[in-house]
Amino acid sequence: MKKIEKLTPEDIKAMSYNEIIGLVRETNRTPGGLNTIKTVARMLNLNSSSKILDIGTSTGHTALEFGRLLNCEVTGIDINDESIKTATERCKRFKLDKVKFQLDDATNLSFKDGVFDVVFAGNVTSLVNNREAALNEYWRVLKPNGYLVAVPMYYIKEPSKKLVDDVRKAIQVNIEVQHKQEWRDFFLRENDEMFEEVDFKFLKCSDKEIDEFCKNILEREHLKKLSKESMETLRKCYYDFMHLFNENNSHMGFTVFIIRRKEEDVFNDPELYHSERV
Repeated sequence: MKKIEKLTPEDIKAMSYNEIIGLVRETNRTPGGLNTIKTVARMLNLNSSSKILDIGTSTGHTALEFGRLLNCEVTGIDINDESIKTATERCKRFKLDKVKFQLDDATNLSFKDGVFDVVFAGNVTSLVNNREAALNEYWRVLKPNGYLVAVPMYYIKEPSKKLVDDVRKAIQVNIEVQHKQEWRDFFLRENDEMFEEVDFKFLKCSDKEIDEFCKNILEREHLKKLSKESMETLRKCYYDFMHLFNENNSHMGFTVFIIRRKEEDVFNDPELYHSERV
């Protein structure tokens, strides 16, 4: 990306939503935010010896919160250089020596086999062109008894064609209208088993909440380097994006899928007695 003071209105108009996030240094959270991170940490009994890979870390929220919560080793990867820079700056401010960030591609990870206890992939897999390659890489870098955590978003109310087309244009990815079962079928392969799954739905924000959020983000000091024309273009693009995704999210839910490998050669008889919560 060009230096911020050299960005033209045309440069900003050409940016995808993810590139805009990097520019404004928005804290892009996994679906469910901190609640999702705490849920995963509790369910898997993660601790200071855990090694976590955060796929599509963006500006680092998930990786940093795992680091703060557990004081464990976390690596966050993303393909956006500006987002990685912001994540690294935040890591220094938190003084988290065991958290690091690097440029990397989810479909061709630079790590050796069997490195991580947990691979955490928020909604990022929906933005990857070659999802099969990415999923293969998630499992390749996991330890034999590691856990894949995926948090995909999906439609629980059918969106209009215009809404989907607008989202595709904003993120510059030709997304499909997908539902929970399709994501479950994708992540859960023949040799895997579902350890846990927890469903959520998004609540719609008011226009006032969206506008106040945008105003706060766009007052950040580094954005004052933009020319007046570029700032006005950014303001319009950012407000439009945030209102668009608010409307889109009101049609959506997400699930925290926690998946592990089956060990049928060890437990070769099925579980007989079942129970339910009371």
